Amino acid sequence: MLGRKAGADANKNNSKSEKDTEALMNEAVVKLFNAYYRERVHSGKLYDDFPNFFMFKPGLIEGKDIATRGSEKLLLEDVIQRAKARNGFIGVSKHHNPKLGYYWLELSAMPFMMGDPVSKDNKGEFFYILTKFIEFTKQNPKIYGDLTAEVETDKDIALMLNGINKMAERLSTSLELYPEAMLVSYNPKWPVTEVQKLLISLKENDQDWCEVFFEYMRYVMSKKT
Repeated sequence: MLGRKAGADANKNNSKSEKDTEALMNEAVVKLFNAYYRERVHSGKLYDDFPNFFMFKPGLIEGKDIATRGSEKLLLEDVIQRAKARNGFIGVSKHHNPKLGYYWLELSAMPFMMGDPVSKDNKGEFFYILTKFIEFTKQNPKIYGDLTAEVETDKDIALMLNGINKMAERLSTSLELYPEAMLVSYNPKWPVTEVQKLLISLKENDQDWCEVFFEYMRYVMSKKT
């Protein structure tokens, strides 16, 4: 009985500690946003203490009079509503200009979903999903064809697949902190509608080789139709 009570007390203490940590984090996020959008302070220890990427629930800043500029009020309201619509989070990417000595923040609605515009801040999420589709075709070649079938004989395909994997690895640090479902959302059964969204995002990517891989994907899949 004593052992059970000790275990229950430990769980209770752990739960309290987690809630205290979350409360402190939430308080720091609100302080950061006030500094950034209201006080126009873009440097200092407050920024140094935050990771380069973090997430929080949109309800934390919803309804709060944080931004003073109309354009920024619209930006915050937009990301809040988009995060709520996917029952997700607001992602914050922190950037630093060491020469000018200031930080700036980029906001996104999380998890990243197929059909979202691909930017420099969420390329890791997009390419991570792309690797999942490539693996799906390898395991289910009768549906869309196997995108890895020529990797041993075609150096260009091998290079592109390697490039995709490297881009996906940008998400590795975030995956150490957050579960996959908080970062990306995709249908693992890969219906045609999801694949079409994937193709569109790939074609519109600003890297030249992505358009080449887009054409390769169409070529492989066309042989299955």
